[in-house]
Amino acid sequence: MNIMNRITLKGLKKNKTRTIVTIIGVILSTAMITAVTSFASSLQHFLINYTTYGIGNWHIRINTRTIDEYQDIIEDNQIKKYSVVKDGGYAPLVGSKNEYKPYLYIMELDNKAFDTLPIHITQGRLPKNSKEVLLSEHILYNGGVEFKLGQEISLEVGARYSDGYKLDQQNSFHHIDTGETEEFIASGTRSFTVVGFFERFPTEIENFAAPGYSILTCLDDSSLTSLEDSDLYIYINFKNPRKAFNYIDNYQDHDYHIDSINYDILQLEGSSDISGFNAVIYGLSGIIMTIIIIGSVALIYNSFSISVSERRKQFGLLSSVGATRKQLMNSVFFESLFIAVIGIPLGICSGILGIGITLHQLRDNFIIMLGERIPVELTLNVSVPSVIAAVIFSLITILISAYIPARRTKKISAIDAVRQTADIKLTYKKVKTSKLTRKIFGIEGDLALKNLKRNKKRYRSTVFSLFISVLLFITASSFSMYLTDSVENVYDKYNYDFRYAVSGTTDISEEYLVAYENIRNLDGIYDSSIIKKIYGTAYLKKEQLEAFYYSDMIENGSINDGDDIPLHVDIYKVDHETFINYIEKLGLKKDKFQNTEEITAIAIDRQHYYDDKEERFKNTKLLKVKPDTHITIDLNNDDGDTISTSIVLGAYADTVPIGIPEYSYGYSITLLIDEDILKDFDWFHMFYMFFSAKKPFDVEHQIVKILNDAGLDSGNLYNIAEDVEYERNIILIIKVFAYGFIILMSLISVTNVFNTITTNINLRRREFAMLKSVGITGKGFNKMLNYECIFYGLKALIYGIPTSIFITYLIYLSIDEGVETSFYMPAHSILISILSIFLVVFISMMYSMKKIRKENILDALKNENL
Repeated sequence: MNIMNRITLKGLKKNKTRTIVTIIGVILSTAMITAVTSFASSLQHFLINYTTYGIGNWHIRINTRTIDEYQDIIEDNQIKKYSVVKDGGYAPLVGSKNEYKPYLYIMELDNKAFDTLPIHITQGRLPKNSKEVLLSEHILYNGGVEFKLGQEISLEVGARYSDGYKLDQQNSFHHIDTGETEEFIASGTRSFTVVGFFERFPTEIENFAAPGYSILTCLDDSSLTSLEDSDLYIYINFKNPRKAFNYIDNYQDHDYHIDSINYDILQLEGSSDISGFNAVIYGLSGIIMTIIIIGSVALIYNSFSISVSERRKQFGLLSSVGATRKQLMNSVFFESLFIAVIGIPLGICSGILGIGITLHQLRDNFIIMLGERIPVELTLNVSVPSVIAAVIFSLITILISAYIPARRTKKISAIDAVRQTADIKLTYKKVKTSKLTRKIFGIEGDLALKNLKRNKKRYRSTVFSLFISVLLFITASSFSMYLTDSVENVYDKYNYDFRYAVSGTTDISEEYLVAYENIRNLDGIYDSSIIKKIYGTAYLKKEQLEAFYYSDMIENGSINDGDDIPLHVDIYKVDHETFINYIEKLGLKKDKFQNTEEITAIAIDRQHYYDDKEERFKNTKLLKVKPDTHITIDLNNDDGDTISTSIVLGAYADTVPIGIPEYSYGYSITLLIDEDILKDFDWFHMFYMFFSAKKPFDVEHQIVKILNDAGLDSGNLYNIAEDVEYERNIILIIKVFAYGFIILMSLISVTNVFNTITTNINLRRREFAMLKSVGITGKGFNKMLNYECIFYGLKALIYGIPTSIFITYLIYLSIDEGVETSFYMPAHSILISILSIFLVVFISMMYSMKKIRKENILDALKNENL
């Protein structure tokens, strides 16, 4: 080791405060990058595991009926792995209470398929051969047919046909009420031993309208030699998920077809065919990473800028005894590498450890929030490429941060460096303050402002540090706010957990009302409604509709310019109790909507749909009609006659009662009316009961029992919570991680401010001792520091808030690429940042001054190694 390096190490050891502060800056910077990337990687890893648990571990599913096609598919070198499920046919389920689901559907799985599909056993075990079978527990809870573990069952196996066309699980049961018929043709019998039961498959595998309950057995490999018109389903995983949609596009012309795509898994693994989705991901990622990089650079640069500035006297002394500029620069780089060797590993470990502890603490909360039904743990997943990138980035930043101030230093003469006159070059004009400042703030405020003007570099570094902290907090809040709102906008489609459909009647008989009351009185049920629905058409004038909709109708040839336009209207008749409660929540007058002579409705005019042209979700309105306007609606009765009815649009609302869609779909509007007001309009022989539950899976069996005890068909009960559980939990997970991101950025921001303030205070100990030596009182000294805090905070907020709003606008533009939304500012976050910045600055200042107050004035004046 040469003499310059030894001097550098000795200087670092002697000036411990400055060395520790610089290392802390590097640790914070590296920890921030590592923590954020590990945070994102852990979220992605958790979501993939969660999605795999719910839907299965596959990318696409291909349906084929020939061995040649099967061989052609599996031999493709783009495929990483595959699993096979063979259609084993249907068997009538004797005694099924669900008349729309009268079959068992036999699925023959190869060994790999048992791992690929989301098979969650509730009792027993997996089948080991083609003579054993695993039954869906849905057969009991929905179909009302009970099988026992170990029971021998014999099934009449065959296929379903309609007009000579073979039907599969994608074709719902052709019930006589639908006007269609189907025929079951038996081809033989099969015997099985029941070895277990499993949870119902998700809709991606067994959709809600599927006519058969899934039962699973093992695939006999010999049966693949001849499919004999049986369907074969091949679940495929690609080596490179990002090329999945290229594969899909290239295989559209083949006889076999891709009948299902696991979009959720593909998107989580970085593949999407929706340009709007890609634009959102890349846009948000770019903005967030840019902010993190700026914050990281600021942390390291501030630390080294202060360090090198304090070493200028040492550089001057070394130059005076013959040290060359090259040697001085090498000394700076040696110092930076030495600090990097200590700071970067500690920063990486701190970031990983911090996130690891955070995720560990959140683990139990996640299990509680998601429910014990989903045994997917929240674990730390460190992205190795991200850690390597953090090391390289931090090292480069350290070297640049050390080089810039060092380059400035080497231009200073040895005498100026020893005298330390480079940083502070005072003139009367530079430190001049207005008389108004002294009049308002007193001598202490005037002195505080002069201190800031006297050493502008130190002042700017502090303000910049505070500015970065404000920027990180507000931007993280904006990012989280827009992210959660957009996810809810896409996923949150249902405001109920159970739907019970009753067809073939217009009157709600006593038995249904009794069952309804019994269900709503269950401990787990907290909301309910009875809804009837009729349809109509309103003919509106051009000026009553938004221009974009009228133009679209002209472009597609539906109308000519100037014509009235037909608009589909969904009219929901809400039970009286629910409707009155809804009116009260909206703050509207009851009498207005209870007038039997003038039908008054609440209008829902919120269009939410995916636009294929723009490749994004849109949220729009159609009507320009003001409240209390009469519109004429044509209704068709049972006889096919048209009845024109005048309805008043009493008010517009953005919220709806349970069971009503929150949006109007397919260019239509929704009207809500009290069922008691529209008693004479019962042409569609159907009504629905809707229920919301705290824990839907706990009360489902109780609801089924109430329906069965009342002699009602429990097969018409639809547990929507089961199908949308994934979407609802995704919203919950995104919210938790969004708030976690805010907390992480807040901690980094607070630490950054604290580190900067305490460093600057420590380095000003001689200055403070000088002020005390000329007679400043303790009270005056405290007032001066308080004013400095105010000036720091105000300057940081003046720059930080507008910049944060600008970045919030960029985040909005990125989100708007995928989900149409309006721009709004994070007002709460801005208010919190204003209060927090002063609070943190004051606390940091008080903490630093606590040690300095006890220090002897003469010792501080003599000490140059601070």
